[in-house]
Amino acid sequence: MHLIQGARIAAALVSAMLALPAGPARAQSDELYKAETIVTGTDERERGRGFAIGAEDVLIKLTGKAQLAGTGEGKAIIARAAELMAEFTYEDRMKGIPIHDEQGTRDRPHFLRMRFDAEKFDSALKVAGLAKWSAKRPVVAIWVGVSEPRGKYLLSREGRDGYGQREVLKGASAKRAVPIVLPEETQNAVSYDEVAVGDRARLMKAAEALGADAALYGTLDFDGNAYWNVNMAVTGAADAQWKMTGVSFDTALKGAIDNVAGAYAALAEKEGKGK
Repeated sequence: MHLIQGARIAAALVSAMLALPAGPARAQSDELYKAETIVTGTDERERGRGFAIGAEDVLIKLTGKAQLAGTGEGKAIIARAAELMAEFTYEDRMKGIPIHDEQGTRDRPHFLRMRFDAEKFDSALKVAGLAKWSAKRPVVAIWVGVSEPRGKYLLSREGRDGYGQREVLKGASAKRAVPIVLPEETQNAVSYDEVAVGDRARLMKAAEALGADAALYGTLDFDGNAYWNVNMAVTGAADAQWKMTGVSFDTALKGAIDNVAGAYAALAEKEGKGK
């Protein structure tokens, strides 16, 4: 699956999706059809590659199912990316910096920002027999305990520890349209040990105090060899749990957001079929 790099990933999406001190924000339906990636230059071949990345992101965002990108149905929709596009724009990542390579011709990196046509994309999902997840997404409180050589701590909205993990969660939240809320350091109502034990009732109560509908909780334990072991779960209207070993914290936390989305999308689909 394509991973979008860069510190300026979807700033508009981040502000729409992330829970700031004033409280968590919910997904806006028009944001579900937007995507952003980085391309080299503005030629047609690179544009096509960028369109495919954007279509994949929107496909997963709309359905909540990361695995669809590798299926025949998902690939067929991604292949129609240009047809499903409403508009796109470029922004030179090096604007203001003169071209300075030896020949003055090297393609420069650009942000490619895309908005897909909602009606066309929804129609493509319907034809493929894929269920669309509601734009009304649960706000997810994050209770993640990190164990590393320096000690143990809980991720919080700010503070000295956990900067990298926070940034990964913010990017994944925006990319998948799953709003999250992190506690402030002074608001940590639970301890590392409570998270490690997995007291779901306690964690949900603390999540509700933050205005959240669900709790993503678990531990990231450094394995001493540059990788992490993960034991996580989500609880709320939907429940799921999983383990990963020997992964980067990027993979662990992006995967956690994907698992939350998948659990709630599956619940929504089940409830829809039961009506």
